[in-house]
Amino acid sequence: MTDRRLDAALQAALDHLQRGLTDVLDRVLVQLPNLAAASTNSGQRQALIDAERFLQGRRGVLQAGAVHQLRQQIDKWARASEAGPLSESSQPDWSSLSLVDHAEVERTVVADRLAQSVATACEGSLSVLHAQFGALTAHSEHQPHPIRPQAVTQALLDTFAQEGVDQEALQALLGVLSRLLPEALATAYADIVADWRRLGLTPAAPAVRRSASSTSSVSGTLSAPTSPGGLSGVTQPQAFATTSAQAGLLAASEAGQRAARVLSDMFGVPAPALGSWNAAPAGGDAAAAVAGGLTDAATSADFQDLLRRIAAQALPPVQVHAAMAGGASAGATLTGLSGTDAVAAGFAGPLMAPNVIRAHRDELIQARGGAPLDQMIIDIVAALFDQVLSDPKVAPQMARQIARLQMPVLRVALSDTRFFSSRRHPVRRFVNRIASLSAAFDELDSGAGQECVHRVTLLVNDVVEGDFDRMELYETKLAELEAFIEELQRQDGAEHDDVTTLLRGKEADLRVHQRYMQLLQRELSGVELPEFLRAFLTQIWSQVQVMAASRDGAQSALASRMKEAGRELALSVQPKGHPQLRKEFLLKLPRLMRDLNEGLALIQWPEEAKQAFFSQLLPAHAECLKATPSHELTQRLLEHQLTKVEQIAIPSREEAANDPLPAAMHDPGAAPALTVVPTLTSEEMAQAGFVPEAAVTDEAVLDINLCEPPDHDPALVELDIDLDTPPPPSQGLQLVHHIQKGTAYQMMMQGQWKKVRLTWVSEGRTFFIFTHGHLHKQTISLTARTLAKMCDTGRFRAFEQAELIERATVRARRQLAALQPGPRTRSAA
Repeated sequence: MTDRRLDAALQAALDHLQRGLTDVLDRVLVQLPNLAAASTNSGQRQALIDAERFLQGRRGVLQAGAVHQLRQQIDKWARASEAGPLSESSQPDWSSLSLVDHAEVERTVVADRLAQSVATACEGSLSVLHAQFGALTAHSEHQPHPIRPQAVTQALLDTFAQEGVDQEALQALLGVLSRLLPEALATAYADIVADWRRLGLTPAAPAVRRSASSTSSVSGTLSAPTSPGGLSGVTQPQAFATTSAQAGLLAASEAGQRAARVLSDMFGVPAPALGSWNAAPAGGDAAAAVAGGLTDAATSADFQDLLRRIAAQALPPVQVHAAMAGGASAGATLTGLSGTDAVAAGFAGPLMAPNVIRAHRDELIQARGGAPLDQMIIDIVAALFDQVLSDPKVAPQMARQIARLQMPVLRVALSDTRFFSSRRHPVRRFVNRIASLSAAFDELDSGAGQECVHRVTLLVNDVVEGDFDRMELYETKLAELEAFIEELQRQDGAEHDDVTTLLRGKEADLRVHQRYMQLLQRELSGVELPEFLRAFLTQIWSQVQVMAASRDGAQSALASRMKEAGRELALSVQPKGHPQLRKEFLLKLPRLMRDLNEGLALIQWPEEAKQAFFSQLLPAHAECLKATPSHELTQRLLEHQLTKVEQIAIPSREEAANDPLPAAMHDPGAAPALTVVPTLTSEEMAQAGFVPEAAVTDEAVLDINLCEPPDHDPALVELDIDLDTPPPPSQGLQLVHHIQKGTAYQMMMQGQWKKVRLTWVSEGRTFFIFTHGHLHKQTISLTARTLAKMCDTGRFRAFEQAELIERATVRARRQLAALQPGPRTRSAA
């Protein structure tokens, strides 16, 4: 995956699709009895009855099975997306092929037909969704995305087959599904598009794709084409035809000038003059000189040997002002600065390792042939490492490992200028991830921090000693680093296993409550009740019933009494104008109020909410005493409906295990659909280091000026670097969707900023566990809603305001601007 938002986006999409499937199965179940009653064909009627019986008994299993298959498809697609597109030379894996039976082929055909009808109904949403996938992944065009209509219909039909539905019943089901599925999925896809827009996903801009036969470079590299057709793909007029060598020279020159202009705009340095591209160094290859290192001739084995020799040798420690000496950038002299001037030019602090690029600048330029673009790139990379190796948020131990990557990074930057402009570039991601790990540990000389430094050292060894021209090497090492981080998090989770077990149980109870609440909402939708009472019974009193059953058992006296209290509460607001009815009501009222207060105390419902509810219930009781009693038949029907509601069994944790929970909060100010805090006792809160939402709400208004972290750099807030994807948020509500395990964050607690590290996230992203401190670790547990509220109010932010290479780019721009010849003014960094 190439975007941190991908996990949250796919989970949100899966939730919407599950709701769509649930809705369509419910509607099918409602229509089947009516269709069976209206059918005049006995065989068709029996098929519809069988279909209803099958769906009624396995509706939940079908829904969970289809979602499980979709999840498997998403995981498979994600792994393929990580691996990237297949190369042209790759051969098919014949061993992966297998025979399929006739039934499977038939299911695929039926699924395609269903998908076509769905695609027609969802055409607008699907086109936007496909473009949004382009913004999420670098390789989305090579594989169809895993939530397309064909994938959904195939998963549903495969689940039908696995459950052993009769063929005639299946045909009856498909007849109803073909009418209802397009509408249900159209709503689901529209919700997915809207949800992804709230996550900040915008459709990717259309890109021009070249044919496989083109000899020009792909993926934005600046290799020169070797034929005239590589320039534009349009046949040149005969009068302007050139030789292959001339065409390659012209294309290389244009590509080099474009790259120089981009780097000039990004770093604020003047691009080489146009005339300087036409002269080749004596004895050199003209095309290589013009291309500025963009052809194979300029990347010889001699230059590779030089890079390896420089990377292998150890340089003595240098001071900031010493590292600044040694050559000129493209049009700018970088010599003659004192240590004070160096800091004023944009340095964050003293260098923690030697800048060997700057020390060997002249030798590197000579080995490359002296091309103008090469000189510019070498000086820019040297300026970047000035800032990388002096960044205060990178620990010295990690800075020394990043310093060993100077030659590999320079080699990549000279051959692929996407390194400067693409956040997805594997080398850029590898360096940034090492830096973010550095900030995550308070101590790197012992414990997990020392283990992390050791693993990073081994990975850097593999890069420096390996073929660091290949992007696959960096992708592999980045994957190994992420796997190591996951292993560290599992070790951290073992330290507070009792807390994670507790929170997993609470999340399971939330799923149970959600499913029970949905069952009640469905059954109570046809019961004549005041709207405030219907909402109370489904959202609040259902939680009381789940809590009572969880604590004392579903068959306990308390659970039975709470269920009966819900039924009596619904009957208490019915018309009671007859004296006998009023007498019965007044006799039952004290016990009803006692049970209500006991149940609400069980879930610790806030006193303000309780008063608001009773302020509506008491007038409703007064009004019902005056109303004319309903007809006896109506009263019996109501009692029958309430008895049916009372008989609904509370689901088990196993039955609700695959149910999705509500998506992360987009509006922390809105009332939550599900609450978890009341289910935690004071002892459990202390054990888990739980921070309730009220603790955030009750704090004083945050004073940004007084609470600003001491190492805050205001210049980084206004990043205007033109990169291919937007930066991940460092603060604000959207940060909730981008937090990563093993990463450091800043949390405002009790008036102080604390550096915390995310160590565990529950499966449904309902609970988050952070740790603070090294020797005496403090566990901090939050719900997703509390975390969203902290982000929204500025009490939670990323420890790194921007990734390392971006921070270095901003500071290098200031450094290079201060070094330009002529009158200038310097401002302190």
